Amino acid sequence: MGVSHALREIRRNWSDRTWWRKRFLTHVVARYYDFRPHDATPVTEREWDTLLVLDACRHDLFRELFDDRPLPGVLDSRTAVETGTPGFLAETFGDRTFHDIVYVTGNPYVSTDLDAEQFHAVDEVWRDGWDDELGTVHPKTMRDRTLAAAENYPEKRIISHFLQPHAPFVGETRLPGDRETFAVRERALGDSDATRSVRTPFERLEAGELTRDEVWRAYRSNLEFAFPAVRDLLEELDGLTAVTSDHGNALGERALPFPIRVYGHPLGVLIPALTEVPWLTHQNGERREVVAEPPERREQEVADETAARLRQLGYAE
Repeated sequence: MGVSHALREIRRNWSDRTWWRKRFLTHVVARYYDFRPHDATPVTEREWDTLLVLDACRHDLFRELFDDRPLPGVLDSRTAVETGTPGFLAETFGDRTFHDIVYVTGNPYVSTDLDAEQFHAVDEVWRDGWDDELGTVHPKTMRDRTLAAAENYPEKRIISHFLQPHAPFVGETRLPGDRETFAVRERALGDSDATRSVRTPFERLEAGELTRDEVWRAYRSNLEFAFPAVRDLLEELDGLTAVTSDHGNALGERALPFPIRVYGHPLGVLIPALTEVPWLTHQNGERREVVAEPPERREQEVADETAARLRQLGYAE
């Protein structure tokens, strides 16, 4: 960033406390954590046949709901490798290949930040399973696509990346005026100008528009919204199923040793609210026999090649 651009940004946002907080977290706090020990094991190095990823789910949130509405399995916790989905994907998969994995995803970042050929197959549920009314992917849709993947790929590990409890909060308890546009999906579909049109619940909490209790109850309700689908998968899938998250969410916890509060999930700010996530495991029957095979060719690739062949033969312009 040039000096003139930086000065323009400062002039434009001089009185915006949220802007200053984000810049401090990015340029100071995250740099500090770069030099701190971070004992985290990527999920790819753990034991599982199916991995259910609940996006942006804190361990204490999961534990609270689990204590009221137990799921099959044993609940523990683990330390996340990063504090946002792009960081989770980069640190977990990087540019390596995992041809024994089929990735079923409601989160577009999996498609924009990774190469589909890193996996045996990728099911982009965010593309054709989106619920326009909810502004997200319904957990039941993720359940159905995950079960289909397990049936179609019996010799592969399955990752199923749910969007809940990430905002928008669409559970039984909702926040007044909350309607978040998931701009990353629009950009993944080709709209390079798409931007998020409203502040997140965590930004509204920071601004004093909402209380911590209001946000927590809606956050918990959004996780509760996904629990029936998670329960179905734990009960129906064969082998060892694990439930975890890519990162947590902060609701005003301090980024010690700095006297600054954190809201949402800024990348690189490795505080417990963002890195302590659930690790629940449950086994049905025998473990899956997994075989790595070359990536499947996607329908679009086949369609592009077919069109090219037709053009060569003079049948298509």
